[in-house]
Amino acid sequence: MSLFSAIDNPQAIYTLDLICNSGSITWFGADGAIRLELKPLFQGPSRACFLVSSDNSQVKVSQEIALSRNYKLHQIETKVLTKNASNEEFCISSPTPESLHLFIESFVQHYLHSVPKIEIFYDIEKLDSSMSTVYDECKPCTKEEVLDAYCSMDYVIIASLNDVKQKSDSSMSTLTMSVKQIIHQREPEMFHRERRSDQYLTGHITVPTQCGIHSSPGDFLITGRKRLQSLTLKCAMTLREWRQVQQFTECSHDVRPR
Repeated sequence: MSLFSAIDNPQAIYTLDLICNSGSITWFGADGAIRLELKPLFQGPSRACFLVSSDNSQVKVSQEIALSRNYKLHQIETKVLTKNASNEEFCISSPTPESLHLFIESFVQHYLHSVPKIEIFYDIEKLDSSMSTVYDECKPCTKEEVLDAYCSMDYVIIASLNDVKQKSDSSMSTLTMSVKQIIHQREPEMFHRERRSDQYLTGHITVPTQCGIHSSPGDFLITGRKRLQSLTLKCAMTLREWRQVQQFTECSHDVRPR
């Protein structure tokens, strides 16, 4: 979604209602504020995460919490999430599928002559009620979970793990994968060839550092989602283990052993 600030009313407050579970907003000429409402499309607990980047503007993001059932009366409490968002991810968890309201303010650096621009990436994920800590998210997937991920995730690949690096000033690490086969990818060019001479494509996958993933030999079936401009991991198992359960798959991009 693209948004352009009106030249004749640069300090306007724009209201946006989003009904997708993931997406992005590009705000050109960012000046004024956006009142943003996100509506989860599923029942149960959820987690909404955001990544905000800005050019020639400072950004303040607040959560507006309704103090009464009638949100339009603006009886709200404001909770500041970040005062100067810049490529900073932040998340809000909710035990119920209620709408989330954010107030995003842009403060233009008037001494700069370039056009201000703000990009907002968002992702709402349904949480398993049994997951209470990051270690629960690091649990190995069951056979049933792997089969579900194989048919539903944004990408499915056969790959080997080349390197694990922790991101600076972050609780996340990046896995560098050599991709030997792309079984499915929802978007083109999720994986790329870094050098023309490389035998395999390369992929970079983000995982929580606390999961303790380290370099391991062999090939793996890897599944995951694209989330906030990064590839994330859902389920993985060795290729040998996958061949033993592959007979149970029934989905459009199923590939049998050669």
